[in-house]
Amino acid sequence: MTTMFSLQQTRRSVLSGGTALAAGFLVGRAGPARAQDAATPSAGSGGDEGAVFVGTNHNNTANPDDPANQVVMYRRAADGELTRIDSFATGGQGSGPGQRFAGDALGSGNSVRLSTDNRWLFVTNAGSNTVSVFKVGRETLELVDVVPTGDGSQGQRFPNSVTQHEDLVYVLNSADDGSIAGFRLSEAGQLAPIAESIRGLEANQDRFPPDALYNPAQIEFTPDGSKLVVTIKDGPSADLAPAAVPTGPGRVLVWSMDEDGLPSAGFARTDFANRGPFGFSFDPEGRLLVAEFTGGGIEEIDGEEMLTAAAGSYEIDEDGALTAISAGVEDHQVDTCWLVNNGAYAYGANYASGTVSSFTIGGDGSLELLESVAGEADDPGNAQGATPLDARISQDGRFLYVVLPGAGKVGGWRIGDDGRLTKVGEFGGLPQTVEGDHALLDFGSGGSPAGIEAI
Repeated sequence: MTTMFSLQQTRRSVLSGGTALAAGFLVGRAGPARAQDAATPSAGSGGDEGAVFVGTNHNNTANPDDPANQVVMYRRAADGELTRIDSFATGGQGSGPGQRFAGDALGSGNSVRLSTDNRWLFVTNAGSNTVSVFKVGRETLELVDVVPTGDGSQGQRFPNSVTQHEDLVYVLNSADDGSIAGFRLSEAGQLAPIAESIRGLEANQDRFPPDALYNPAQIEFTPDGSKLVVTIKDGPSADLAPAAVPTGPGRVLVWSMDEDGLPSAGFARTDFANRGPFGFSFDPEGRLLVAEFTGGGIEEIDGEEMLTAAAGSYEIDEDGALTAISAGVEDHQVDTCWLVNNGAYAYGANYASGTVSSFTIGGDGSLELLESVAGEADDPGNAQGATPLDARISQDGRFLYVVLPGAGKVGGWRIGDDGRLTKVGEFGGLPQTVEGDHALLDFGSGGSPAGIEAI
């Protein structure tokens, strides 16, 4: 194992250059809303109302008096306001706060994911190497299954992202060399492992639990289900962050799926020149939009030289290779790790800057910066700030929600017809992560909220 550098630093300093609801749940989603649809609620939104789900990523191994992993459910009003309903145990363990970044222990996107028909909610349990399935009700979640995501050996542990297409569910195991593992979803919400579905990533992660600066970040089916996509961050290059030791060049891996629900034996790999591919989403035409958390240049921010971030858009070729449409579109913010879109506009959550950036999506899939600071999180009065994390847009395309682990809240913004954001508010009910954005122990007690879904 390698020792992580600068554990007492915030994430910002690490990147320093000097160093009617129930019926709506049961209706399938048509995909991201286009701009002309953004003002009209979709069938999947249950009219003007909806719900938001956030994983707490709790771990109580060190302190049994704490809860284990949970999901917090919120009611979403027509104006975007959230009201906390309750928390629901996943039957597994989260990771707890991370040593590198307390607010981002998983280092991932899509650790909480709704099925496309809104009937089931999938949640990864990185601390117990399992994935949970909940049945979604009007104001409740019913746990129906908890299954291992592998045999717990190296390469088959620390699941941090999940995706679903029809009756296929695949999970990303992000530790060690990493793997993907497949399951069949029954009508009753049960998961059955698919024989011979596990594929290795060659992720080259040499610490357990994996370091969130480098680890595999997200798994997702393409909208048509024909391919599986995984991002591996690999970290910044040593010349931009001298204390960093990248585990690769920043990689996107793509498998083709066969008619039996099995991935191809090998993957197509596209390298990202250490721009740090992290969270991603697909536009309505199936083009890949990726947060590149170390993809910007060195800029002076608040008197410090900082490594800034970017976003990129890509076509996925038939063979799984990526062709850049617009790569490295700089947003002049630090640590853009999650990128979601409503078909016309994309939004990146900037962990270290405490902000949200916005981009326009062109007809050809190209990205153009709309606002470097489109939204701001409130200052919670701690060293690291609110630490905007995983993000999701409501299925009607009208509201953006972002997990704020440093504040223990969810931030909400209304999306205007012009793509500009108006803040709805910040809504409590989540655990607030450790002051200073670092934890002393792996799998220590407390929560590290991560993963969000919205209807």
